[in-house]
Amino acid sequence: MRKKLQVFISSTFADLVAERQAAVEAVLKAGHIPAGIGIEPFFLESPMETIKRWIDESDVYILILGGIYGTMLPDDSKSYTHWEYDYAGELGKPRFALVLTDEALRQKPYDFVVMSDYEKFQEFKQSVMEDVSIFHIAEEWHVRWVIHEKLKEYRGRDDLNGWVSGKDIPDVQKLLEENARLNAELEKYKRADK
Repeated sequence: MRKKLQVFISSTFADLVAERQAAVEAVLKAGHIPAGIGIEPFFLESPMETIKRWIDESDVYILILGGIYGTMLPDDSKSYTHWEYDYAGELGKPRFALVLTDEALRQKPYDFVVMSDYEKFQEFKQSVMEDVSIFHIAEEWHVRWVIHEKLKEYRGRDDLNGWVSGKDIPDVQKLLEENARLNAELEKYKRADK
């Protein structure tokens, strides 16, 4: 039975459109299911609950880290992207990060490189660099290549539930009948042993 992994893709919104699109394409091309996909939180009715559910249901978490910290949580404690990363870590989700190189960041419009939360961003980036596998990304094709290779590693892991097609699930009625037959046979042997 072939399972498809659900892959949560986390990034800031406006600055990483191309990289996020490349990540989605790579996940789909590998035969898996992208989730999250950089929805700006204020577009969601209850953002934290929705994002939590998506991460809960996902098997793998990917962070794409550019040059800005991102939209802050309502309590201003950290950005949504930072919170998503921490939450996936608390759940023990396999995580890895694609970090844009300085050269790639220089190609971004000026507005996406200047940050009002520079210190928080640097602390977050440092914690990511120390916690998970990171891959320095200079171009969009790097995003596709890294995701393709990393998802190969996760595909066979038994601890990742994934999703399976309904056509791949055995007929439940046949399984119930077989189970009943085996239980009856077991009872017959138990009575014979007494």
